[in-house]
Amino acid sequence: MKRTLLLCCFFGSFFYARGQSYFGFRDDNYAGIQAVLFNPSAIVDSKYKADVTVASASATLQNDLYGLNFPELLDGSYDLQTDANKHIKSNNRGNFNVDILGPSFMLNLAPTHAIALFSRVRSVTNVMDVNGELVNQVNQDIDGSKSFLFTGGSPNAVSNSWAEIGASYATVLLDREDHFIKAGITLKYLMAGTNGYINGNDLSIAFNKNDANPALSQYYSTGTLRTSASYDYENGKNPEFDATSAGVGVDLGFTYEYRTNCHTCIGNRYKLKAAVSITDIGKLNYKNAIENTYNLTGSVTQDDIDSSDDIFEFFNTHYTKTSSRKGVQANLPTALHTNFDWNIDNRFYLNLSTDIGLVDAKKINATAIANSVSFTPRYETRQFSFYLPVTWMEYSGTQVGTGFRAGPIFIGSGSLISNLFSNDAKACNLYVGLKLPIYQNYN
Repeated sequence: MKRTLLLCCFFGSFFYARGQSYFGFRDDNYAGIQAVLFNPSAIVDSKYKADVTVASASATLQNDLYGLNFPELLDGSYDLQTDANKHIKSNNRGNFNVDILGPSFMLNLAPTHAIALFSRVRSVTNVMDVNGELVNQVNQDIDGSKSFLFTGGSPNAVSNSWAEIGASYATVLLDREDHFIKAGITLKYLMAGTNGYINGNDLSIAFNKNDANPALSQYYSTGTLRTSASYDYENGKNPEFDATSAGVGVDLGFTYEYRTNCHTCIGNRYKLKAAVSITDIGKLNYKNAIENTYNLTGSVTQDDIDSSDDIFEFFNTHYTKTSSRKGVQANLPTALHTNFDWNIDNRFYLNLSTDIGLVDAKKINATAIANSVSFTPRYETRQFSFYLPVTWMEYSGTQVGTGFRAGPIFIGSGSLISNLFSNDAKACNLYVGLKLPIYQNYN
């Protein structure tokens, strides 16, 4: 396992370790507090008088290197190196997103005013411009590996985890006959968690295998590598949340509805709904983060890698540190979201939504989302909803999922159906939650 240590650090490796989540469910008019995560205007004129979320969680993983057969993977005998389909490029990418919503609530104070408070923990990991052939080589057993040479790499990997407490307010701006407009804002206090990144510049690495004694096999490298961690790794500290570092964030959202249904009709009053929002405007300040830059010109043996317990100790021991600084900033994954919802007959809906990242994922310590477009047929009633999201994602292509809401419970996946029937699945998404809804007096 330690054979991959050096190369994982050089190229970010490919342990798949952003934000997209709650595919299908987030478009439901009964999404409640979860809807505020994507557009704060959603909470006013809601189907709920109040909505309390006990807890919910969503996780999304995707890449463009490995295509998996999930039925075989679940059998337990699947080998990633030999059984997976490999889509090797010089700039393979991947990301991993975890989003956990803790105790939270929303409340409609009046027909035109609503508030929400939420607690949330998030983790986003991006890996960019990784040489897929290098990953393929280092994942092989050293006894079966061959000598190789890779040049010109500039990989970039970042992981950022934080907690946030958000307060949202939304109000109705216009309610005239067929036209309805509402707006909302969320202010977030950010508590810094853990942050780390690896950024390479003009890296090259050559592996010269020693057949007689594999432990003496040599790795020759050139280029520079910039690394950072938000915890004091040089003194043996483990990753932990940093109570002394913090930040602020802002979400803004607007919703327009073209209404043709009468005020007393059962169901939603709109025929067409269009919404737009920008989320995660802001930064985190990691005051105690240490960034080091290394000149990687030199060589190490396989035994040097195997005998190292810590990657940062490894760099300090075997390479020249050319610069060091304390304190870094990490941006939030700022994104533009659009949503178009067609109310066909008050139970059946067609939805088109987009998530567009506004952060360049190739920049150093850049937390970003992958662009996506989702088309979701939806069946929706007061007590039950059912979704079939079809989503194209920037790294992993198209996947088909499903999900449902039944009273206080919602469960779903943005990729379940396609994963069950594909032998080349590049993404996996799951979400689940429990809420205590208090409905409006009308349907």
